[in-house]
Amino acid sequence: MKEKIAIFLDIEKNSGGAYQELVYMLEKISSKFQDNLDISIISTSPNLKIDSDNLNLKTYYLSMNFIERHIAFLRNYDPTIRRLKKYFFFSNKFENLLKKLNIDLVYFTGPSQYSLYLENTDFIITIPDLCHRENLEFPEWTKSSEFQRRDEIISKSTVKAIAVITNANVIKDKISSIYSVEKNRIYVINHRPSLGVSKYRNYEPKLFEELKIKYNLPKKYIFYPAMYLPHKNHKYIIDVIKILNNEFNIEMSAVFCGSDKGYLNKIKNYSKETGQEHNSFFLDFVEDKYLPYLYLNSIALTMPTFSGPTNIPPWEAFMLNVPVLYSDIHNVREVYKEAVLYINPFEPMTMVNGIKEILTNENTRKKLLLNGKRILESVDENKEFNQFFEIIMKRRNIINTWEFKN
Repeated sequence: MKEKIAIFLDIEKNSGGAYQELVYMLEKISSKFQDNLDISIISTSPNLKIDSDNLNLKTYYLSMNFIERHIAFLRNYDPTIRRLKKYFFFSNKFENLLKKLNIDLVYFTGPSQYSLYLENTDFIITIPDLCHRENLEFPEWTKSSEFQRRDEIISKSTVKAIAVITNANVIKDKISSIYSVEKNRIYVINHRPSLGVSKYRNYEPKLFEELKIKYNLPKKYIFYPAMYLPHKNHKYIIDVIKILNNEFNIEMSAVFCGSDKGYLNKIKNYSKETGQEHNSFFLDFVEDKYLPYLYLNSIALTMPTFSGPTNIPPWEAFMLNVPVLYSDIHNVREVYKEAVLYINPFEPMTMVNGIKEILTNENTRKKLLLNGKRILESVDENKEFNQFFEIIMKRRNIINTWEFKN
């Protein structure tokens, strides 16, 4: 008999790496374990559309208003309500839907407040990073109590989850240390190149011509795919191309893509103030079919981010043989080892020197590309994804010791 698994989605396509990771996980889990698992999707988006040719999963829409969500939360965490629920009926639409579908286990593909509403259903949760803990100075974490919201979700959900999935051993260690989660409940499934990049990575001149015409791309550019948020450090890239063009007479542009989270206009204004308006290309969110060509025709992937150490773009660059420059932060060297050139996210000259090294030293470039391939090859995908099935089977074996079925 198949285990019935609900994969819970409350993110949109413009969520950047989180969405790409979601699609990748969905395809891998549904294809690898289709004989053992009955998988469906529960989504808070009424018009959910997943960009995949290989997924044909039943999708159920969950709508809960503020009061319904608040009551569901209080049922679990307010002592008075917990006592009163013995005498009064407090409906939980999420649990009711799971019961109706006979769901055995819920898999949350990221930190979700809906994990806090589960009272009687086991779940697995993914915690891809702890950047809100590492970058307290940035407004995206301090405004609107976002730090408190995210920290409450992670602290409460990791205590109750039967398993926690993350993307690197360094994050596993931090989750265990900060939130007191037993390490044997935390499993590592590394990032992979997005399915879109994997699908369209074979070079097609027609697609690249479409891309050049659509975006009027420059001849020489560095590439930075990231949502427009302060901690992504886009301003740094503008400073880098300014130095290259003005001080070293090296013609260089920057191509950015990603969804705007309220910070894009400030970056555009800064490019004007520094005289780099004509060297800065802002593409917003890019279709999957074009993304590989933005990598392939760039000088390098440049990531001066303050978040990490795990992000999807370096893995995509490794697959496409594109050099990577990455911030030397948060134990990132344990993840990327010698596959990237490390830069100081406070000092643009460190990236300037790195780009000059890639342009002038073919041995450095070849070494980076070779080490990137080794990073990709070092990850045993089957072994990692088998962990997901092992979590489910471990749970089933425990339940079988006490459950009696007629």
